[in-house]
Amino acid sequence: MGDALQKIGGFLGMEKLLLLIAALAFTAKGLPVEAQSVVSGRTVEYFTPNMFKKGSQIERIQQAIDEAQKYKAKVVIPGYDAVNKSAVWLIDKAILLPGNTELELDNCTIKLSDRCRDNFIRSANAGLGISKVKPLSNIRIIGKGNVLLEGAANPRATGDHNKALAKNPKGFTQSYGSDAGKPGENQKGGWRNHAIILAHINVFEISGIQLKDYHAHGIVLERCTNGAVKDITFQVRQSVNIEGVERQVLNQDGMGIRFGCRNIIIDRCRGNSGDDFINIGLTDTGVPAGAENVNVVSGSVYGGATDNIANIYLQNWQDFYSISHRAIRIMPAGRLRIQNVFVENMTINALSNQGLVAEYADHIRGLFVKNIITWQPVKAKGIRDASFRDILYLGKGDAIDVADSDSVVVDNVRKAVF
Repeated sequence: MGDALQKIGGFLGMEKLLLLIAALAFTAKGLPVEAQSVVSGRTVEYFTPNMFKKGSQIERIQQAIDEAQKYKAKVVIPGYDAVNKSAVWLIDKAILLPGNTELELDNCTIKLSDRCRDNFIRSANAGLGISKVKPLSNIRIIGKGNVLLEGAANPRATGDHNKALAKNPKGFTQSYGSDAGKPGENQKGGWRNHAIILAHINVFEISGIQLKDYHAHGIVLERCTNGAVKDITFQVRQSVNIEGVERQVLNQDGMGIRFGCRNIIIDRCRGNSGDDFINIGLTDTGVPAGAENVNVVSGSVYGGATDNIANIYLQNWQDFYSISHRAIRIMPAGRLRIQNVFVENMTINALSNQGLVAEYADHIRGLFVKNIITWQPVKAKGIRDASFRDILYLGKGDAIDVADSDSVVVDNVRKAVF
């Protein structure tokens, strides 16, 4: 065998021989030809779930992620599942992303199956029973073209941790779930119903995605730093049609910016939410990381100054609204403090139930609002160290509810007259 290899090496050259051996090794692992040439060239550009023939759709996606980690390559989920012959990736559990991962969604549709009671995507460091969330870095979720993440046709659970599951939900405390009344199944909502969760991530990006009829919140950032969210569309109805009847789905916030988030740009978002389009802040409920009946997977326990929120930039959002709550809500409840929130170049749709609302304003230092068109008033009573400039108000009553203060600037706030 050694003599044969030497002869082949003499014919091909030893470098090409080594590449051939690498290609054969990958063939033995069952990877297709399109991956082999890249791997044999020592630099793997990407892996896709179409390179793996065994397993469910989510299992093959996870195989691609695991393999990509070995070669520092990105993962691409294409528009067509060539193994299942399907234009929809129907997943039963969350796509888990380790650190140093780039996930490219290429003109694809990912839908939660009726068996799924989990997120679409979650950072792999967090989940049920993980009481200590290890910080990770460098996660990118990039949508290219038309990318849709859509909730289940008949979801097992919806709503946040305060909502009880019901087959025929009513009032403000019940949200639809096919798990309602089933023995052994949790009868509350919680973080598993959110679409995308990143927890304890430094350096990240989420971009180019449409989120439709997800089960609670759209994107939740927990203790994340130095990142960007951009070009996101939210589309919800606050209901799901089950056997021809609309069943109530509560919450469906757009984004949640939670404890410890700092230095984050959120750019060019649009569409509508059920609850708050964005909610910056969190209430300390004393529930640790890894628990189920909580709204954040990394725990809703305020850990001191490191959990304060700072330097959040909301910019260039057009034609967005909340069906039943606030377009923008800032709420540093309890011991939480928020410093420096910038809101600029916004058009809040006339359909929004409320506009920009800052609560617990004495816990906020630095709120800068500029170039806003809104049909709902700006409310920030008691705010200090803030400015409100160039606001065009198209609604009824007063345009702004801000207490007079030496540290607050209100400039060029105009009420349109038709």
